[in-house]
Amino acid sequence: MASKIVPNQFELRGKGVRVDYSTSSITGQAQLSFQKGRTTLQFSGDQIGLLDSSIGTLVTVTVAAKPDRTQTLFSFLLPAIQLAKQSARQSFRTVGLSTTVKTTIAGPPKGVQHTYRSVPLRGSARQVQSVAAKTAGA
Repeated sequence: MASKIVPNQFELRGKGVRVDYSTSSITGQAQLSFQKGRTTLQFSGDQIGLLDSSIGTLVTVTVAAKPDRTQTLFSFLLPAIQLAKQSARQSFRTVGLSTTVKTTIAGPPKGVQHTYRSVPLRGSARQVQSVAAKTAGA
């Protein structure tokens, strides 16, 4: 029986947004780079929120915070992907979501607390073996 070849590296592009996400790295932790305009933010490990669902994995990071005012999250949905072979790349389309969360020191404010802006994304998925994985398998 052939083993499943699942990607561990994803490149996503949308209008004004670039995301590079790796589910593993040489440190053993997930890594995510988020670029919007001239700003690039780096995230790793538990700074990256994951939520598995029947429609894919929702990946979320906090990209901005104004204490006692707002917090901005960026999320994207990763579909389940199985590669045809080890060296294959798989293109896909998905959606990103920029969420602004209203916050106050006194607790949740009255009224609408979340606003959303969707970002269509084009992605590419592949499997990359790290030096640590190659060494362990040798």
